[in-house]
Amino acid sequence: MKKKIVTIAMMFVLMLSIISGTAAFAEVSIEECDRCFQTTICGLLDGDEVGASKINAERKPVYDINIQLLGYVYEFEIISGSAYAIIICDNGNYVTHELVTQSESPYVDFSENELRVYVNNMAYLKYVDGAYFDIETSAEISAEILEAISENAVTYSSGDVEYESTSVTIRYQTRTPNAKNLCAAPPSYTSPGGIESACAAVAGSNLIGFYDRYYENLIPNHAAGFETYGLYVYNVADSYVDATTKDLYNKMDGSSKGINETNFKKGMQEYCNEKNLKCDFTQLVTSGMLNYSGVINSINENKPVVLLLSTYNICDINGYDGSKYDRLDYRLYGGNHMMAGFGYCEINYTFSDGSNQTNRFIYVATGFAGKSEAYFNINYNTNINSAYKVYIY
Repeated sequence: MKKKIVTIAMMFVLMLSIISGTAAFAEVSIEECDRCFQTTICGLLDGDEVGASKINAERKPVYDINIQLLGYVYEFEIISGSAYAIIICDNGNYVTHELVTQSESPYVDFSENELRVYVNNMAYLKYVDGAYFDIETSAEISAEILEAISENAVTYSSGDVEYESTSVTIRYQTRTPNAKNLCAAPPSYTSPGGIESACAAVAGSNLIGFYDRYYENLIPNHAAGFETYGLYVYNVADSYVDATTKDLYNKMDGSSKGINETNFKKGMQEYCNEKNLKCDFTQLVTSGMLNYSGVINSINENKPVVLLLSTYNICDINGYDGSKYDRLDYRLYGGNHMMAGFGYCEINYTFSDGSNQTNRFIYVATGFAGKSEAYFNINYNTNINSAYKVYIY
């Protein structure tokens, strides 16, 4: 069945919870939750349950039993009536933990000072003034019952690697960008869990996920993505993507010590050969220097790249055109890592003293759940050991 595309208009409710004088905070990505919800809604379309090209969804935060932000509940209407979906960050993976149609959200009647607590499937509480309450009866939950409930509760875990945060502000006279991405939202899969030091396998599955758009058998039973307004959006990972990542991990001889460059390429080629396809790698590092022009040419040829790094960064580029400055918010990591790249961005600045500066980035799927898409600055706090243009055909 040909998929229809639904535009989702998002309304949201945000509350900063204060517990014993400290703001409760966990790094759950709204963008990743929204993407997961978008994919979930597209799945409803096959049953013609939506009935319109636009859905108005209200997004509200939900917390785990430790009062850490866990995800969001999305409340919306379809043909059969009210519906809701609960999207959570489960050990670094963004998943639809519940999707219920023909029913109002259990959190629909909450006041501003009441926090929505999600325990597990069909188990909900409210938290207010330091106490937990049953949603239906409003009875306070005793410490003994709460302890028993906690044994099977879903709790927040980002699955991320430790990093240092820093920001760089660039004040300019003129700013000239040159940028291109291969899609509106690239594959940005993360580790399925149960495998250690898996970044190479994750980078590999992101590359394979990109080409699954053109060769549907690359990830069997997985819908690569969808087009909307002339732009392509890749779907989030599902069980078939996770199986692909684990298969790659085994083919790459993965272990707690990681995966080396030779085994990464071997595993990718073995996987593709099993699908009657080839996987070619073109080296983009010469004499220890990344050939950025080669990266640009690769992206312009509709071919992603892969980066093999030791110490590295990921970056958000925040532009303030009216005030003529950019703020680059970095996360700085140590250790080895692999990331797939799906775009480039060069920004040339000129300054009031007549000097100029060019920053060069690659748009990457990081492999991290808390920030699965970002820019990588090729000249900032990094060692690029190797990089390849990757072509599957």
